[in-house]
Amino acid sequence: MAKWNPLALKILMWLVGVLLVVGSAASFVGDAVFNFGAGAGVTAPVAGIAFGAGVMIAGFDPIGNISWVRALVLYAILEVVYQIFTQITIGRFDIIAFIIAILVAVLVLVLYPNKPALWMQGGASGARA
Repeated sequence: MAKWNPLALKILMWLVGVLLVVGSAASFVGDAVFNFGAGAGVTAPVAGIAFGAGVMIAGFDPIGNISWVRALVLYAILEVVYQIFTQITIGRFDIIAFIIAILVAVLVLVLYPNKPALWMQGGASGARA
């Protein structure tokens, strides 16, 4: 089973990247109506598309692009926290985003071959931070 882990990690990162790009592109409509990021000089859909594209590109070589793998795990954790926060504060909860975020974080952590490098511990042979 472990021999399939590198391929599974690449496919996972590519799939999540596609989901980020598609979801961010779909949010252009809402951003056009309620442009909350304008004051900060940020366009959230563009940022999401760029992040998703970065994750997809990094998926070709996750070992060599460990920072993107770390960013993906951080994104998944933040998505879980965000879903819990919005449930508590405004009663809005997206179960699909919540489940996907948990699955992505767990799968990346299980599939990544050099776990100490993910946590910036020793043994990061060959991996660039």
